[in-house]
Amino acid sequence: MKFVIIGIGQFGRALALYLAQSGFEVTIIDERESVISELKDSVAYSIVGDASDLRLLRQLDLGDDTCVIIAVGESFERSLLIAAQLKELATVKHVYARCVNELQGRVLKAIGVSELFRVEDVAAKQLATLFVNEGLMRLRKIDATHSLAEINLPDPWIGKSLMEVELRSRYRLNLLTVRRGKASEASAADGVILQPEQPVIDTPDPTMLFQKGDVLVLFGKDSDLQNFVDYFGQ
Repeated sequence: MKFVIIGIGQFGRALALYLAQSGFEVTIIDERESVISELKDSVAYSIVGDASDLRLLRQLDLGDDTCVIIAVGESFERSLLIAAQLKELATVKHVYARCVNELQGRVLKAIGVSELFRVEDVAAKQLATLFVNEGLMRLRKIDATHSLAEINLPDPWIGKSLMEVELRSRYRLNLLTVRRGKASEASAADGVILQPEQPVIDTPDPTMLFQKGDVLVLFGKDSDLQNFVDYFGQ
């Protein structure tokens, strides 16, 4: 998946850095050259220009694998114009637009933008996840009953192998990868919490030995994830 972020304010900047650090190809667009210059070495592509100009948008490689995020926050009229121009391009399948209230959301939906987000709602959901699922460092819903979660390695597992702990047979959870090593610095903008990122290792081998400080990236039912955390008293 490629990402094009239009509007590099505090939120757009934090989002661009987070996605780039996660290994995605990120293109940023803003009319302010100073803002673009600050981030140009951190993302794949940076463009100084007016994203409401259809000619500029047509120059971009906006295919099915591209997600366009309109993060303009200071002017709804401008955000609406950019969204309308993007809908003119038949190649753009994934357009997300920021809105600050229900009325703006209805207007954006009226021109065909169905994927909307409010920064305040994102922050609230993140905090709610942390409060409700104590012990889960980060939780991402996959469907109504399944999630991806990042959980600190239980102390009794230090020095043991994946095969020894019987994660799948005893706890009904799947280990996707392990975060190990020094974490990058955390950042936050507009109330959106971006947690520190540790690098991930390759797909774990059954003989891999867990180390102190490892973070497990697990997939499973919400109930099994919570039972796991409760069992180890995290």
